Formats: sequence, structure tokens, C-alpha cells
Amino acid sequence: MCRFCGSRNKEQFQTEIAIHSHDNKAPLTFLFPRISVCLTCGKLEIAEEFAVPDHELQLLSKQAATSG
Repeated sequence: MCRFCGSRNKEQFQTEIAIHSHDNKAPLTFLFPRISVCLTCGKLEIAEEFAVPDHELQLLSKQAATSG
């Protein structure tokens, strides 16, 4: 059920998030969380809590250190 409008008309979708440092020079780091979209009101929610996997977290840490 949508927590915004109460509709049961929701579907889950796989998404792609590209993260980059603020200087845009570092390569993109991709994450693939699922989202739940209310097909009535259009609001979306992260379908599940997710964390950045270790490998991608290491890449982001290196990017942060070099762009600092």
C-alpha cells in the first residue's frame, strides 16, 4: 500500500544509480536498488533498504580522497 495516497496500485522496478564525485572527473560507480512506484500518485519509495557494496564503497572512498 502506498504510504502517501493509500493506493494498492504499486509496482516494483529495478533501477540504476550512477554516483560520481563532485568534480565529475572520476568514473561513475553504479548501484542497482529496487524501487516501488505508486501508479496512482506517482510517488516512489526505495523498495528495500540497501547499502553500497564493499567494492563500490572502496571506489567511492578513493574518489573522495583524490577529489578532497
